[in-house]
Amino acid sequence: MSATTDARIRFDGGEVASPGLRTTARRAVFWIVMVLILLLVAAVTFATVGAAPSAARLSATNPGPTGAEALVSVRREDGVTVHAPRTLTTAMKDVALAPTTTTVVLYDPTNILTRAQLRTVAASASNLILIQPSTPALDIFAAGVSPAGYVASTKAAADCDYPPVQRARSVAGLQKGYRITGQESNEQGCLGHDSVYSLVRVTETTHTVSVLGSTTILTNQSIPLAGNAALALGLFGSTSHLVWYRPSVADAASVTPDGVIPNPPWVILAIILAGLVVVAAGIWRGRRLGPVVVERMPVVVRSSETLEGRARLYQRASARSHALDALRIGTISRLAVLCGLPTLASVDEVIGAVAVATGRSIDSLRGLLLDTAPSSDLQLVRLSDELEELEAAVRDAVVPR
Repeated sequence: MSATTDARIRFDGGEVASPGLRTTARRAVFWIVMVLILLLVAAVTFATVGAAPSAARLSATNPGPTGAEALVSVRREDGVTVHAPRTLTTAMKDVALAPTTTTVVLYDPTNILTRAQLRTVAASASNLILIQPSTPALDIFAAGVSPAGYVASTKAAADCDYPPVQRARSVAGLQKGYRITGQESNEQGCLGHDSVYSLVRVTETTHTVSVLGSTTILTNQSIPLAGNAALALGLFGSTSHLVWYRPSVADAASVTPDGVIPNPPWVILAIILAGLVVVAAGIWRGRRLGPVVVERMPVVVRSSETLEGRARLYQRASARSHALDALRIGTISRLAVLCGLPTLASVDEVIGAVAVATGRSIDSLRGLLLDTAPSSDLQLVRLSDELEELEAAVRDAVVPR
């Protein structure tokens, strides 16, 4: 069989064409175009997602209302060297340039970093600032500090001797709060209410950790309010180097569970290639559906034979009541239509309408349509004839001639 011609398949009922390769290819054009469109949409989506970090909240390169580019730009203008790494490896390289004069800002809102990665950050620099840290991060960076929900007030006055807080006088936009649970004297709470603080500083021998529960005061739209700018500039400008680290999915992808050997890069490509091969094989060897074939039925059963066979079954079982019920149900349905009643009309409503149309008594109609039970085949035939006569009488009464 040629690939460019349709094969002819013969059978008892006639001949039908089986589509060839060219016909199948023409039919697959639509699906090929759809796959190409989906691939294009996926590429655009991935490109958009790849550019998303610059628009993320508190991103150092985000000029939008929720970004932190304004604060970072001011620090650069003041002579502070600012780095905005997206991976832990890059962040540690930036810190290694000047570990004793570097402030590391860590904002991990989706808790990407593992405990091992958090310990790496904790041992990196002498000045660490955590923005809304998680409970595992607090356990590693500041064991004497625990989460305490949200600060009751959205504006707090200076309530500690920390110089940036004193210069700010008041701060607007407080959010999460923390409690000091440790017994050490190196922990200082600021900007609080009822022992719940939005800023907690932990001073160690080798480093200082600042826990900040507010993201709002650092954003481009809120930093000009109250004393937000004074607090931020003092908090983030204590050293000559600033590493603004916001973890990305690359950090999560780089983590491998213990005992698990990572797959080589070619595995993903092999899986994709295998999937394409399966799809191609399905198109190549899949069943080719031809036109619908009309076959002659081997046996044609007339409705009269079905009716007669069912009647004989009723007769053999002496089921006169069942036979009469079937006739009555059909008669009542047709009488309801003739009288203009809805399909859900009750039998009593049908009897009433028939009585009005024919002038017969309700009792006689009720006996014919419901109550009378046949005691013999002869009586069944007589009742059947009466039902037919009643239907004819109603039709003559309601249908104009």
